[in-house]
Amino acid sequence: MESRLSWTSGERNAGCHEFKVPYAIPCGRLFAKEVPLNRLPQRIFHLALPLLHVLIVSGLAVATVTAAAFAGAAPGPSGAQERATPLDDVKGLVEQLETTDPLAASRAVQELKTQGKLSRDMVPALAKAMRHPNEIIRLTIIEALSEMGPDAADAVPALSEALGDKDPMVRETAALALFSIGQPSRKAIPALIACLGDESGRVRDAVVLALSSFGPDSVGPLVKSLESEKPSVRSSAADALGRIGAPGVPSIIAVLEKGTPDASQAASLALAKIGAPAVEMLISLLESPNARTAKLAGDTLEQIGAPAVPGLVKAIRRGK
Repeated sequence: MESRLSWTSGERNAGCHEFKVPYAIPCGRLFAKEVPLNRLPQRIFHLALPLLHVLIVSGLAVATVTAAAFAGAAPGPSGAQERATPLDDVKGLVEQLETTDPLAASRAVQELKTQGKLSRDMVPALAKAMRHPNEIIRLTIIEALSEMGPDAADAVPALSEALGDKDPMVRETAALALFSIGQPSRKAIPALIACLGDESGRVRDAVVLALSSFGPDSVGPLVKSLESEKPSVRSSAADALGRIGAPGVPSIIAVLEKGTPDASQAASLALAKIGAPAVEMLISLLESPNARTAKLAGDTLEQIGAPAVPGLVKAIRRGK
């Protein structure tokens, strides 16, 4: 008895072995009629042949594209690859800093940083590139200089110029870079002083940090800034002087005594931030003939709080 598969019969027959597929499979004429089992492999082969052809052609196409990609990656006598800058070509990477393409310039800086090839010799090129028209590139270059620390000392003039950048993030990063460079940045004190009244609080904070790191060298310009007409300048100067501490006390006391009311208030704020090193001179002002000065001295001591107590006790014992 010939066994057959039936795709149309709904039941199993007693006279012949027939079966029904319990769901429809729309795969062409093969399933549209009864197919003897001995011919099923042949039908399946004919059905699969077109699919096999597609797979072979697709595989060849993928292989061709892949080979072409590898061939394109290899250096050749012409084409874009010839014009691309090798990652280990330091001179070429530096030249890319001046490109108008911000992605290429950023990539060049990152590659120089990654390869550890940022050195003092490259600072002039980086400083020149800080005038790039794209603020992202300027920011990236300044960040790289900041990471170099004192080795970037030759970039101080360019960083001072960047403090006037139209982008507040660039100004802030430039101030932080000057802080990172350290003492060689003292030449930037005038430019930093000019930024004490920046409209951005983040920029002012960065400027205060940089100025306070120079210690006594910043005291003179900062004390003068206590007399500014701009409240933000006076406040920032007082903050910086408070960070510097004892070296600024005599000059600040002079402003508290003889300055305008606004300047004296700023001086009082600075002295309160300085704390204990200012206590002795403030106590001496408690008996000042100038009632305003005496009151400010007392108010400042009160703001200092506990650190002022030992000095006050000594003054009481001396009969003050």
